[in-house]
Amino acid sequence: MATYTLVTPTLEQGPIGRHRLFTHFKQRTKSYTIILNSGTYSLIQYPTQEELESYTAYYMGGCNHTGITEAIRTAMIASTVVDATNFTVE
Repeated sequence: MATYTLVTPTLEQGPIGRHRLFTHFKQRTKSYTIILNSGTYSLIQYPTQEELESYTAYYMGGCNHTGITEAIRTAMIASTVVDATNFTVE
């Protein structure tokens, strides 16, 4: 059975507005943490340590997670928190 590497989803955030002052702000990449809570996968940003301890499983944003099984991959894709492009075969 194949195992996968998961790359957590990201969002490009940048300046809002057309004023010339906004041209000085850089685009930033924000990552999402994938959590499993009560059998449901979802995305969050900026989780606290107490929140992470209460979840069944979590995959921190900004990291590559190895050893993802086919069952976990299928469940994440089915819940639409990620798609197949977030996974590569190890």
